[in-house]
Amino acid sequence: MFQRILAGLLCVMLGLLLVGCAEKEDCEITGPGLPDLEYVGTDQCATCHPSIYDDFIDSGHNYKLNKVVGAQAPTYPHSSVPNPPGALTWSDITYVIGGYGWKARFLDSDGFIILGDGVQYNLPRSSIGIDGGWVRYTRDDAHYTCGSCHTTGWQAGVGHQDGLEGISGTWFATGIQCEACHGPGSRHVVSQSADDIVVDTDAIACGDCHFRDEYHLIAASSGFIKHHEQYDEMISAGHRGLKCIECHDPHISSLYAADEGGIVSECDDCHTTVTVDHRGPDDCVYCHMPRASKSAAAANKYSGDVRTHIFAINAESANKDDMFYNDGKLAHGFVTLDMVCYQCHDDDEGVGGGSSTILKEDLPGEAADIH
Repeated sequence: MFQRILAGLLCVMLGLLLVGCAEKEDCEITGPGLPDLEYVGTDQCATCHPSIYDDFIDSGHNYKLNKVVGAQAPTYPHSSVPNPPGALTWSDITYVIGGYGWKARFLDSDGFIILGDGVQYNLPRSSIGIDGGWVRYTRDDAHYTCGSCHTTGWQAGVGHQDGLEGISGTWFATGIQCEACHGPGSRHVVSQSADDIVVDTDAIACGDCHFRDEYHLIAASSGFIKHHEQYDEMISAGHRGLKCIECHDPHISSLYAADEGGIVSECDDCHTTVTVDHRGPDDCVYCHMPRASKSAAAANKYSGDVRTHIFAINAESANKDDMFYNDGKLAHGFVTLDMVCYQCHDDDEGVGGGSSTILKEDLPGEAADIH
């Protein structure tokens, strides 16, 4: 018994000594006696990985769920959330769901999601013509059960976080922190070895949250693909073999910092022989990743607020209805030409991106000569 206690104390002492190690080769420890796997927190990760931490803390994963402390609004690096809906004050709110980039929803003083008219705040996206404002949000159950993709260390149905009846589960930390993807870090803190931390670069690791349908069908609603199903989209049309990290740095925002390292490779890095004959934008994403998905709001009937990861274009159809089936609840693995071209051009009713008008019947002919 004394030996076990001594070994445990030694592990704790080693962990404290090694917290400040910045160079792995200077402080690596291997062998028996490592502590049990436990969460240590993102601030602990920052000790040895400060540059990655600085990028990550500026990205959206960290803000999927935000605690209200001292009756003050949570703060975000690129956006802000106004006062709570209706006559509520921050004293009536326990947590904010989201608030970074797209929208915010609120948990009341008992931890239930506030439902009804004017209770979801859509953040303004002036760059794509979307105004901010309050909209309706409803669902079958007001209990908060979303922690698997909003928190770190979520335990579904195990107690109630902070004793709040509306939260059906508990967590170690709010938001998707380092250990949500890399696993509990207690052993890695001591050993400083890559063998004691999860480094999963497979796309399905991202797909654990960026999906909706258990069979990876593409869920849709109201003429747009639903949000957070990029994995389902990507594997639907020719890019099944890609890893998300081949295009994305998972630690850097692709919304606010795409040109600062968030996007690590471009389409022509792989598609080296493809040529484009088009007088408009020459960035492939304008056509092959149109905003056919919607998280908070749509700019118009052809443009949501999230770029799709389907990539494939049905060059024979200029009718967005052809994208969807099962009464509009599912999407095929392609986008149609109206969803593509009217990101920039206008249709015959003046709806679109504000550039020149192209009739729908003319879209297939116009698109035929682009590649």
